[in-house]
Order: sequence, then structure tokens, then C-alpha cells
Amino acid sequence: MIRISKKVEYALMALKFISNSDHKLVTAREISDTKSIPYDLLSKILQTLKNENILASNQGMNGGYFMNKRPDEIQLFNLMSVIDGDISIAECLNEKADKDCCLTDICSIKLPVSKLQKEVEELFKSKTISDFV
Repeated sequence: MIRISKKVEYALMALKFISNSDHKLVTAREISDTKSIPYDLLSKILQTLKNENILASNQGMNGGYFMNKRPDEIQLFNLMSVIDGDISIAECLNEKADKDCCLTDICSIKLPVSKLQKEVEELFKSKTISDFV
């Protein structure tokens, strides 16, 4: 079953919280406390989103995070890729794993699974963060 990871769920919850903050700066602690997300994990997620220019931040005593892009500009697929890396639905579709698979040359389902992967990617690309906020 295809699943959205807990880290992606936390990222979506944080982005929704920040998007609904009426342009005020939001701290990781505030999100963590309000949404019951582990602070250390959330901090890493927010830093990743900042590094990818999805979020921006101000440092200092009154600092915090704010949206650097509009929610409708951020594809769910891109968010998942940023947070989780490879999001292949089958191990053999991951470039690294494909080299390790002893069935690659005789696999009878790789083509249909590849087509399904493309369909799943298109679905996730059609959804944006605005669908969640």
C-alpha cells in the first residue's frame, strides 16, 4: 500500500499551521506544542523546507518561520521527494535497488508497475499544499 510517511504528514501539518497564521512568524516550538509533533523531528523537517525555499525564517528572539511560496505553488510530489527522497512504489523502480535485483532481466511485471508509478506521480503532482490547507 502506498503511504504518506509520518514525516510528510508532519510537514503538511506544519505548512497548514504556518499558512493559517495570518503572515505572522511561527516557531517550531509553537507548532510542536500545538500539533503534538516531536520538536526535534519537526525542527529538522522545517530546516529541510527552509533549505528547499518552501519556507523562510527570521533568526533571533522574535524569529520564526513563514511561507516562502504560496501553498498552490508547492506540489505534493515535490514535498514528498524533499522530505523522503525516493518515492518509488516498488523497490525495483529505485535506481539503486534496480542494480541489485537479480530478476531485472526476466521480470514480468516491471512495465505495468512502471506505468503505475507514473500514474501515481501524476496524481501527487496534481495535488498541491493548498489542497491540505
